Amino acid sequence: MNNFSRFLVLAAAVLELLASGSRAQPAPIDVPLRPLDQSDLVVKATDGTPIVANKNGSGIDGLKLSQHDVAIGSPSMAVAPDGTIHVAFVESHRTTHALAVYHRSSTDGGKTWTEAKNLSEDMPGIDVGRCQVLADARSRVYVIWRAAINENWAGTVTTDPSGCRSNLWFRELEGGKWSKRKPVSELCTQETQQDSARSFFAAVDAAGRAQVIWNVLPDKWHPELTSNHTHFPGVGNGLVLQSTLDGATAGNPREVFLPIIGTVGKGAWATPSCDDLDTLNGYFDSAGTAHFVASVTGTMYGANPHPPDYELMENGKTGQIIKLPDLSFHATKDIPTLLLDAKGKRHVIALYLGGEHPNIRDYLLGSEDEPTVIRAALGLNGTIDGFQACQGPGGRMVAIMQMNDTGERGAEDNFISMSTGDGKWSVPVNVTDNAGRKTYVSRDTTVASQVSRETGCAPGPGVVAFDRDGHLLLLSIKEEYGIVHSAAFGVNLAGGGHITPTLRFLKF
Repeated sequence: MNNFSRFLVLAAAVLELLASGSRAQPAPIDVPLRPLDQSDLVVKATDGTPIVANKNGSGIDGLKLSQHDVAIGSPSMAVAPDGTIHVAFVESHRTTHALAVYHRSSTDGGKTWTEAKNLSEDMPGIDVGRCQVLADARSRVYVIWRAAINENWAGTVTTDPSGCRSNLWFRELEGGKWSKRKPVSELCTQETQQDSARSFFAAVDAAGRAQVIWNVLPDKWHPELTSNHTHFPGVGNGLVLQSTLDGATAGNPREVFLPIIGTVGKGAWATPSCDDLDTLNGYFDSAGTAHFVASVTGTMYGANPHPPDYELMENGKTGQIIKLPDLSFHATKDIPTLLLDAKGKRHVIALYLGGEHPNIRDYLLGSEDEPTVIRAALGLNGTIDGFQACQGPGGRMVAIMQMNDTGERGAEDNFISMSTGDGKWSVPVNVTDNAGRKTYVSRDTTVASQVSRETGCAPGPGVVAFDRDGHLLLLSIKEEYGIVHSAAFGVNLAGGGHITPTLRFLKF
């Protein structure tokens, strides 16, 4: 082979390497696959379905990781390359009622944990919301969260994936030491709140780097969409920015997506318009390029007003559109989620509220096949309270589903199913067994009066990760409730109750 031929081969290899960075890259496959039904925690219920329970049939609570057991939200979990399990969550203080972002970790597979550390303690008076924890290829840990614009700000931040005006912050853990709080997005005040971050998503890319994307109103970055810096109502929060986290440093935000700009009106009355985005989520390939889905709404003043669709976005362009029945309040928290299977194919896991039975579906992008139903609510009164979808290593996809098959109080359960692709999902495992936790006691206090007490549990949102041995790790919210009721001569006299949330960890 002559030198010119060698040059051509080398050039082709380089081009292939560069091109591979823009394609879907499956997660590492060196983690063994352990079917859920082979876990020691899973037994057969009386009807033959898999359930997490002790041999005597009682439920398994898991290890409690919450700090105050008050108003818990946004559970997040990551396993670092060194095997350490990291969790982050938002919780309200028991006495001050202030929301805070907490972190805990375990180096022994979840048997023991560090004390809960308040990462937002130096933000008194500022509400915090949704958080995510990441561990990069060097086992550096990042906790990213949204926070209110300033102290006692009239606006609100949420623990849901939906957008709200906020600043994005992070702290990095390296060598056992936490960095100071640093901004990810441009810091905004009440006066500049129009430029603040809305929805955000963070993940480790296929090369092991921590990446964050968020959407903003484009006015500041694209003054051509304004008139003398005046916002046009047809322009939505469509500009997507991205930052790479490297240790205690957040890279300068860079533009990665802006919807097609349209025009409303004619002549001197013509004004620009573009779609509004929300609930961003997806993955980053080995080049750090973001591939994500989002809720896309044509604003009522825009060129093409329409209710939310869900669209794939990558390389600055929109791709396949998935139309779903109205998700109502679920649209802000139980969001269609983009995942990769073992073959690098893309899937959107979504809640479908149309049809005879509400269900959780797997849409294979680029396919004309019918979506796969992962699980549907059973019975005529069956409902879905929520769901989450999580990416695992080696193209593992996991759905966590909060469902009530009868519609009765105390009948809600968390179900988990796993898939590696080809439309095949494992038989859903009931991980809460709340029917076995429900109690009801009624006593006569006189010949005509009674006092009754009911206790039970309800499932909350969760997240999964996998350890290096392939064990599925589940972090989820469990809500315990109690209701007391008194009546006489068939008339209600008094009643009351409580709900106590806790954050629980289970290793399958």
